[in-house]
Amino acid sequence: MISLELLAKHMAWANQEIYKEVKKLDPEVLDYFVVDKEWTVRTIMVHIVAASYLYSERLMGKPFSKFEFDLDSLNLIDDLMSELEKIDKSLIEQVYREDEEVTFETSKGESSAKVSVILSMIIFHATEHRAQIVAALDKNNERSINLDEYSIFGYLRDNN
Repeated sequence: MISLELLAKHMAWANQEIYKEVKKLDPEVLDYFVVDKEWTVRTIMVHIVAASYLYSERLMGKPFSKFEFDLDSLNLIDDLMSELEKIDKSLIEQVYREDEEVTFETSKGESSAKVSVILSMIIFHATEHRAQIVAALDKNNERSINLDEYSIFGYLRDNN
């Protein structure tokens, strides 16, 4: 049976690999989008990191704090990858916790969820947005990133 640990490790690996691949491309790709001009590749990459940070804070019982980046920085992708590495390491450690109910604040008030639900949300959220990044690239005829290479099969191939 596939474990939450394996899924979290796959997420961390796939996040890093996709960011590395985007970094190799012309910087103009950061402005590509699928439908909504506000959801560019750049915005999505930042959103993945910010959301992972938010969910990580929730898991650790910390109060909400904003996580911001200079969107025009020439080092944006490196900065994002560095933060993701720290956040994902922390998230992977959370898979060993007891699956207890965690209470946290949201923009709509107090809420709660099991540790496994929050971790699953982070994993699926990042997966959905990695696909959105590749879709934005594909729409603009940039087809150098094949998501199949970053599937769980790709992770197992490259890490076993």
